[in-house]
Amino acid sequence: MSSNFYNHILILVILLHTLVTFHYNHTKPVQVSISPVEDENYCYVTACDVLNKIQEKIPLFFDNQTSKYSSSTLSSNEQDYEINNVNFKDTQETRLIKLERRLRSVEQTVWIKSDKEDSWYRCCEGPCRCRPEIHTLSCWKQDMEELPFDQIIPVDIRVIDLGINQLSTLSKDAFTGLYKLTELDLFDNRLDFLPATVFHNLESLIHLKLRKNHLSELPGKLFISTINLSTMDLSQNLIKTLPSTFFKGAIRLTVVQLSYNAIESLPANVFHDLISLEELDLSQNVLTSIQYGTFSGMYSLKRLKLQSNRINQLPPGIFDDLKYLDFLSLRNNRLSFIRPGLFNYFKHLTFLELSENWISSLNGDEFSQLTSLKELHLGQNYIETIPAGSFANLQSLEKLFLYSNNIQELHAGTFAGLTNLTALFLNNNLLRYLDTKAFEPMLHLKKLQLDSNKLQYLATDSLSLLPNLITLKLAKNPWHCDCAILYMARWLRANRRKVWDSKPTCRGPGNLGGKSVEDMSFDDLCEGQWASMVKLTARVPIK
Repeated sequence: MSSNFYNHILILVILLHTLVTFHYNHTKPVQVSISPVEDENYCYVTACDVLNKIQEKIPLFFDNQTSKYSSSTLSSNEQDYEINNVNFKDTQETRLIKLERRLRSVEQTVWIKSDKEDSWYRCCEGPCRCRPEIHTLSCWKQDMEELPFDQIIPVDIRVIDLGINQLSTLSKDAFTGLYKLTELDLFDNRLDFLPATVFHNLESLIHLKLRKNHLSELPGKLFISTINLSTMDLSQNLIKTLPSTFFKGAIRLTVVQLSYNAIESLPANVFHDLISLEELDLSQNVLTSIQYGTFSGMYSLKRLKLQSNRINQLPPGIFDDLKYLDFLSLRNNRLSFIRPGLFNYFKHLTFLELSENWISSLNGDEFSQLTSLKELHLGQNYIETIPAGSFANLQSLEKLFLYSNNIQELHAGTFAGLTNLTALFLNNNLLRYLDTKAFEPMLHLKKLQLDSNKLQYLATDSLSLLPNLITLKLAKNPWHCDCAILYMARWLRANRRKVWDSKPTCRGPGNLGGKSVEDMSFDDLCEGQWASMVKLTARVPIK
């Protein structure tokens, strides 16, 4: 198949686009009366109508051409040619789709803007709800497919709500002249294309909502003149990447929401203009890595959300400029290790989330510089051991989450330095052994979860080191009820109100299985062992 067919189509579309643009700027759409009697048959012939017809015929053309040949009759060179042709076809169809979107934008109606004294009175006569006292127009949930041509918009309007409609695109002049507009809400529409200049000259715009649309590509320098824009919500779209100049000029942005998109990669300098940014949400995308320099110069950033991506590694120095970061979430990624020095500059970090990754070990100094940290989440990883002193410098830490790992033992010094810890989550591990001093020196610990492990007993005095303990969970452990568990039974009887889950029960031995540990007496637990010992000759005096 020759590419001439598509070249001719593209030339035709470009000419058509030029014609429609000129026609749009100088006249009204061409009207064709199919039936002069019946009004419902009165229609508009637009560029999009013609383009849609062209697109309908293209698959038929290719089907007719390819159906003449089967893969078995083609040589290898011919098959390669066919594959390249299919790729060429896909590329051209993508271009046609883009052109179709641009043509739809050109054909969009533009509501009437007015600076007359009666503009607010006339605004209230339109289909949208108008509130002159607060300079607001609400077209919320009007099922609109385009902006109403009979709606008067006062040029001093400050808030426009177009949320929950059926808008698929906008004219480049939709908001031209609205020099006092501070808030624009386009939430939950069907926008799949934005003209490059649609927000130009909106110098007063502060808040922009584009959440829950169908945007997959965005033009560069879209916000070049929105110099006062502070918050931008582009979450829940179909965005795959961002132009390197996308945020050019948006120097006052403080919050950017990009979650729930399909972002695969980011240009290294895409955020460089965001010198005032305080919160960046990139969660729920498909990022596999982040280039060095992506966050360079973002000295004001305080909250960074990268959870629920596919990040498997982070380059050295990636966070070095984020000296004032307070919140960092890397939950639900594919990190298998924590690079040494990765968090060295986080002097103000209070929340770090690394749960639901593939981390299998700690080297002991990953968190040594996080002196302001209050919450550390390491749950749902594959950690087997915790080196002594791993948390030694975390004097400010209040909550430590280590649930759902493969930890088997806790020794003295494991939690050294955690003098202000109030909550420790060790549930759903493989714990078999706890040293008597495992929880030293956590004098302020109030909540401890040890449920769903492999514990058979608690070492004598291990809980006595926790004078302020309020909540303890011990269920779903294979408690072995013999003399070794006597300390635990006595502690449970003295602290019934502190155990919040179901009462710990004996796994065995013998007929003790299924009985409550706290109900076990000395005779129940030690009778057999004591009876075998009474016949022994004492080696030291018994007092």
